[in-house]
Amino acid sequence: MADDRSASMLETMAIDAPHGHYDVAVLGGGLAGLTIAIQLKRERPETRVLVTDKRAEPAPEAAFKVGESSVEIGAYYYREMIGMRDHLEKYQQRKLGLRFYLPAGDNSDITKRVEFCTPGHLDAFTHQIDRGRFENELFRRAKKAGADAFRGWRVQDVQLGADRHTILMSQEDEEVIATARWIVDASGRANILRRKLDLGAGVDTGHRCNAAWIRLAGGMDFEDWTDDEEWLGRMPEKGLRIHSTSHLIQPGYWLWLIQLESGPISIGVCADERFHSWDEINSFEGFMDWMKRNEPQLHAEIDGRREDVLDFLRVKDFSYGSTRFFSPDRWTLVGEAGGFLDALYSPGSDFIGFSNTFSCELIERELDGEDVTELADFYNDFYLKLFNTTAHLYRDNYQLFGNPQVMVLKFVYDSSTYFVGIGNAWCHQRMRKPEDIKRLEEIVLPAIQMIPRMQQLFRDWNAIEQTPFEGVSVLCNQLQPYIQAQAEMARPAEGDATFEIAARNLKYLNALAVWIFHRAARNLPEQPDENRGINWLAISLHPERWEEEGLYSDDGISLVQAIEMLPGIEEMDLEKRGAVVAA
Repeated sequence: MADDRSASMLETMAIDAPHGHYDVAVLGGGLAGLTIAIQLKRERPETRVLVTDKRAEPAPEAAFKVGESSVEIGAYYYREMIGMRDHLEKYQQRKLGLRFYLPAGDNSDITKRVEFCTPGHLDAFTHQIDRGRFENELFRRAKKAGADAFRGWRVQDVQLGADRHTILMSQEDEEVIATARWIVDASGRANILRRKLDLGAGVDTGHRCNAAWIRLAGGMDFEDWTDDEEWLGRMPEKGLRIHSTSHLIQPGYWLWLIQLESGPISIGVCADERFHSWDEINSFEGFMDWMKRNEPQLHAEIDGRREDVLDFLRVKDFSYGSTRFFSPDRWTLVGEAGGFLDALYSPGSDFIGFSNTFSCELIERELDGEDVTELADFYNDFYLKLFNTTAHLYRDNYQLFGNPQVMVLKFVYDSSTYFVGIGNAWCHQRMRKPEDIKRLEEIVLPAIQMIPRMQQLFRDWNAIEQTPFEGVSVLCNQLQPYIQAQAEMARPAEGDATFEIAARNLKYLNALAVWIFHRAARNLPEQPDENRGINWLAISLHPERWEEEGLYSDDGISLVQAIEMLPGIEEMDLEKRGAVVAA
């Protein structure tokens, strides 16, 4: 076995093509593949790592890949676990939260659209990433760390073996073979192992969406669309909004605006096929016509600068999954090689961090002689829970995008769940070891159970109330438990403090769910009792179920108590904020 894991020949001779035997072969030299190569070398320097990528040349800046936005988990992974803090601070852009603009009329005046932005704590910061610039630097650092990283070699076939795996690669007319103890599939939508092993059989995320995007040279600041001083004055200074990952939202779609440090801006749409068909956006001219109908201000900006459009790309039916991501047969799928859900909350880098880190734990333990059969099953089950639970945030929810009040509270609740649960644990490195994951699951299990229930409540609320609110900005300056939950991800937490914080913040999430329930229930013929305790695991807008499901509970939180636990919650009530109701 020791001979199989050595590569003395590779250590003593210069090579210009992949060959010989490695501990780990990484198929794909993109974001997921390069970061896991660096992570493996940082954590276990003696590991022999091969990275092979089909692209022959360094990536172009700006017009390369989408997925430019990171949120707290992914940003922490790149900065601290991969060691890219210096590059991110100098060559990429810090972002100012996730910013959303709900629809108003024909969307011809951005100042009328209800604006929402997640907190932007200075310590829990995130980044807008030029993927070409970032991946070129990752490639350089992977090689510097000692990985054998090659460009221009396409994987033709993989043969999985009992003791070693064989990888056939080609470049023009030349073919080479290398072997490896472990295979990490980081091939993105090429899905090498997923296709070969039929891992997508029977998997349906239930989410039918398409995407199309461009990059616009020279950037664009949408604050220039208006000279409304009151709207501009809602921010501390002009020019800050463009530093957010901004979203223009309308029933059935959301459109992103991501300014890159290298100059261009990334602009793209994700659209539910039931509302906006593939045929409407699958060509540049079609995309422009679609934009003219739905986002006229943005269309006018781009239409006058067509010479600045750097590219046009699209992908149909982008959501998919797999039955297995981690195997005791010594292979793993990382990043988009195994699945992808939706980019609305920018979770792509989060899932890269999860899949890479669980892969590293498996690989390193096995290379050190441990039997990882049970551990592979544990990580696979847990990753599937993460993946399938996250799917609830998107599935059948594009219908909500025209409802400002529902969406503001969905944004708050969804991101609060993220901060309270996996976000805090990950950013304190307590979501890797099985014992920590099990402990975390025990604490946040009610929050996990509430995710599908709350999404159903939002859909039911949308079905009975669709007030067209306009004219306010919710910038998350007042709801203190929400702001604190995000900030705590960046604060030191020694010993068991991470789990104690999760347990405490779970009470905040409970109170928030109760408050949202009462706000939604204003539309019911009979109002729930504001003074009685509510079992948050039983909330719904179906009064006929309340008794059977145990809505009222002496151990629950009443609306009166929830308001006391949520200082600043009025910030989220558009009616109380004085929002205008469109005629």
